[in-house]
Order: sequence, then C-alpha cells, then structure tokens
Amino acid sequence: MNIFVSYTTRDDNVDKKLLELVSEVVSLYGHCYIDLLHNTEKDKQRHVEFMLSQSNLLILIASSSVFTSKWVQWELEEAKRCRIPIIMVEAKSDMSNILKNLKSILEANAYLLSNHRSEKDENSSRNTNNLFGANV
Repeated sequence: MNIFVSYTTRDDNVDKKLLELVSEVVSLYGHCYIDLLHNTEKDKQRHVEFMLSQSNLLILIASSSVFTSKWVQWELEEAKRCRIPIIMVEAKSDMSNILKNLKSILEANAYLLSNHRSEKDENSSRNTNNLFGANV
C-alpha cells in the first residue's frame, strides 16, 4: 500500500522531527511518502503529483494552516478526484498526542486498509472514499 502524507509546516507543531516520526508509524502499514523527507527529484512538484497519483491512501496531518495552504488543498482535491481515501489526523496539540492519534486511527482502520489494498488489486469499482469515517 502506498500512503501519501499531506501537511504544512507553517504551524510550529509540524516540523521535520514530527514528520520523521509519522513516517516511522505509517511505514508499519505501507510505503510512506512525505515530500519533505522523501523528495530528492529535480522537478519536486511533478514528483509530488506522481507520488499522489500512485497512492492508495492519503493521511492529512491537520494542523491549523492546512486549510489555507494551496498545496494541501490541491492534494486533497486531487485525492478526492482519484477516489483515494483520506484519513485526517488532528495536529493541534503536542507531538506525542499527534502520534498517539495517528497510531489510534491507523490501528482502528487496519482491517479496512488491508481490505482496500485487496480491492484496489482486484480493480474494484467500489467508491473507496467512504471506507473511512474520518474523511475530509
């Protein structure tokens, strides 16, 4: 499973250290892509677009500024257009609470995540945006 993490670093509580920890947690469930950590391409925006198009799931790290970030908004709209399920993780507290919330949401959806992977592999026509109760 390819998991794309959407975020903005405009807020003080979302930084490289948090994203590294998020990557460790998310990697337990599939291949994690976080632009700040994993994008070494010359054309960075094109690579982000490609990685999102290859994703089976988008995790939104929802800090205060994500809804005013044009890039995050583009990622969310593109995910919706491509019927990529979106899980939102509140990021309005400290790092340990953000990670605790992320782990809890991923554990709660682990069965659905594995089912979604099987459905994708079988080219299911079912709309997977409704698999998760925490959709944006």
